[in-house]
Amino acid sequence: MSFSDIYGHKKKIEILQKTLAQKRTAHAYLFSGIPAIGKRTLALEFIKAINCEKAESLHDSCGECASCRKIQHLSHPDIFFVEAGHQFIKDEFVESQFIRIDSIRQLQEWAKCKPLEAKRRAFIIDDADKMNEESANALLRILEEPSLSNIFILVTARPYSLRQTIISRCQHMRFNPLNSETVAKFLVSEKEMDNERALLLAALSGGSIGNAIELNKEDVVTYRTELLNLLSRTSRKDPFSLINFASFLGQKKKDISQGLNILNTFFRDVLVFKEVGKDKMLINSDNATFISTCAARLTGEQILQNIAQIEKARNMIEQNINKSLTLETMAFKLSI
Repeated sequence: MSFSDIYGHKKKIEILQKTLAQKRTAHAYLFSGIPAIGKRTLALEFIKAINCEKAESLHDSCGECASCRKIQHLSHPDIFFVEAGHQFIKDEFVESQFIRIDSIRQLQEWAKCKPLEAKRRAFIIDDADKMNEESANALLRILEEPSLSNIFILVTARPYSLRQTIISRCQHMRFNPLNSETVAKFLVSEKEMDNERALLLAALSGGSIGNAIELNKEDVVTYRTELLNLLSRTSRKDPFSLINFASFLGQKKKDISQGLNILNTFFRDVLVFKEVGKDKMLINSDNATFISTCAARLTGEQILQNIAQIEKARNMIEQNINKSLTLETMAFKLSI
């Protein structure tokens, strides 16, 4: 695997390759962005490229030299991963919901030594926002006295939870969600998924390949069919149908998010069909009849207002505002 095998993040890869070409890699990086979009994968590829035996001319990893193979198989003696949960501390595995101070102290000891094989020893700290105060203080002391032999990459979906003093000592790279086409391409190429299902899961994934893979494990297609069938039977003249529709979205944040994503793609399809009148451009193409009916009945402004109401409900749910009330309010404001 190399930079060219990574889906998306082209600009980030170009920046990293430029630092390799100029031999100006920083001592610490912060990779932030939504979960499961390839931050850790790119971090590993960057470390491979830094230590590749042929990287002088490639500015990438060759994937064939001893260093590349060891890093790819996570067996390199100079590459270390730290994350909450299963941590290797003092020759034993320890379970913890936080990154413990002992883990960072162990990194501190390793960082004092010269690399055994690598050009630069690497420490990848996954879910770096899960460091407690003691751990953060210990890491800060390491970052304040950088060594040319070491490189740290912090990976997080919640950079705002990290101390500003830590962020200021890292080169911060913000990763955007992947576009649906990139996610769908991955699903078709790497997971051998049929194109129609890949496009649907990509649209519902929120720009996360990992989320798309998770959705594929669940019966999301059946759920979507049930949700849209229920939507087709709701009416503002029948308040109970609207309440029933809202309750169908559930109470768990994950379930609600999935349902709102489906509604978002549906009304996006309605808007597309209204503007261009072509069902080949629809994500929910198997619901083309219902989509065309809604497109004929609703104005463009009403469709856009529906999408806005869905996004408003999503934001309120994220802020832990009453779920039932939020979803019922959304349902009563939708034009159907």
